Amino acid sequence: MIALGLLALVVGILLIVVEAHTPTAGILGAAGALLSAAGVWMLFAADGAGSVIAVPVTVGVAVVGLGVMALAGRKALVARRLPVHSGPESLIGTNAVVRNWTGSHGQVETAGGLWRAKVEFGYEQDPEPSEGESVVVERIRGLTLSVRRREPWEWSP
Repeated sequence: MIALGLLALVVGILLIVVEAHTPTAGILGAAGALLSAAGVWMLFAADGAGSVIAVPVTVGVAVVGLGVMALAGRKALVARRLPVHSGPESLIGTNAVVRNWTGSHGQVETAGGLWRAKVEFGYEQDPEPSEGESVVVERIRGLTLSVRRREPWEWSP
């Protein structure tokens, strides 16, 4: 019984560690918590401590483990619905500064780099963007940013 309890405890801890490195939304962690609790119960029961000590300790380990896994699973599900905040998609809605412009295309600087840009809207009747003007990134297609003129109510840097 002691060997089986140790095996259950070790496998349960391994499942919890695997949960920390794989996106299973708490499934492996919950199984690991239950297996760890069962291992602790087997170890206490095999040592002769009886159910007076084994049951409360096992319940405590199971409740804490399942609570942590439920919290981690909830946070994982919430994080899946959030928009991307890295890579090129993070540039949408940010400020860019025009470095040079000819016709409907030019170069803008944003996020520490120069990007090819084209006019999205906001320059229909006005002249093209001038060098140093602040514009807003509307969308990204490939390596080209679509920019627009800043509205009067928007903050300018």
